[in-house]
Amino acid sequence: MMDEAVHIPFMRKALELASRGGRDVEPNPQVGCVIVRDGKIIGRGWHRKFGGPHAEVEALRNSAGAARGATMYVTLEPCNHAGKTPPCTDAIIASGIESVVVAMKDPNPHVAGNGLTRLRQAGIDCVSGVMEREALALNEKFVIRVTKDRPFVRLKVAQTLDGFIAPLRGPSRWFTSEESRARVHAMRADADGVLVGSETVRKDNPSLSVRAVTGNNPRRIILTSSWELPMKSAVFADPEAHRTIIVTSKRAANRHQEIVDTFRAKGITVIEATNDVRERAYLPVVLKRLLQEGIHGLLVEGGAGVFSAFLDQRFADRIDVFLAPKIIGGGLGAFSALKALPLGDARNFAVEHTVASGDDTQITFRPLQEE
Repeated sequence: MMDEAVHIPFMRKALELASRGGRDVEPNPQVGCVIVRDGKIIGRGWHRKFGGPHAEVEALRNSAGAARGATMYVTLEPCNHAGKTPPCTDAIIASGIESVVVAMKDPNPHVAGNGLTRLRQAGIDCVSGVMEREALALNEKFVIRVTKDRPFVRLKVAQTLDGFIAPLRGPSRWFTSEESRARVHAMRADADGVLVGSETVRKDNPSLSVRAVTGNNPRRIILTSSWELPMKSAVFADPEAHRTIIVTSKRAANRHQEIVDTFRAKGITVIEATNDVRERAYLPVVLKRLLQEGIHGLLVEGGAGVFSAFLDQRFADRIDVFLAPKIIGGGLGAFSALKALPLGDARNFAVEHTVASGDDTQITFRPLQEE
């Protein structure tokens, strides 16, 4: 096998192919594959849609029978079990592939490592971990789903330089730049659902749709215990109102049964999750129910009570902060509803990257491993 530096250009191409699958492959992962002989790509493929051929099979077909003795680069460990398609390991072994380079092992604890073990038993040289970080990032929703049985949760926080997401009085919309708002719309297009609290709906009346970029609208998810939700709100009044989900506690739904029935009559889904000690919807149950609704990637856009609840229960897989160069001297903090913690109990995050976003700065955080 070649050294890792030689592997990287081919794995980078396989990752680019994998990204073409996008949301069409959900709930499967995005996977790309190239087959290389004498430093040249002779076959390529990617998983195009759920239930369709896997990337390895597409690449083998594309190689026109010339794969014997070649090296396969694939972004995810080949499967060794039959699902909607036969095991990819069987096709690889039958093709005469000499070596396989993998970016990441299958994160599913029930199958992790089985594919590579099967290939090695057949005499195929295998290497894993090449551009693993990039492969994990591409399939972050899939990884969380198979390891934690819930959606991938991404928090989007837009705040001023002095740390406020809203002023004490008046609406909080539009204090970030147009470029930042376009980036948020791209996040929505990449998500299956976007979630806010009922106070955000009342104060800002957001549409939670994709407008500044090309992409599909996510489902809108509203957390409420008060049921103070104006029926004229954008999320209930536009043509996609039927794709809105309201999440509440069972006790709150029982107290407001007439209102609940009115929303359900409009085709709006109401999820009644078990109560937590403060009579709110219990987030572990909420996330499991949303996964059942096909929400594999969840974008949380606020407000402070919602942000604080997700952070408190350690359901923040990624936080994107848009820092606007404005100072207002007072207001509402993103996590102001979180109970005060001693420094030793702080929720710890690492900066993944920082990038200019118009006049703003976008900072991406990931929880540290011990979290």
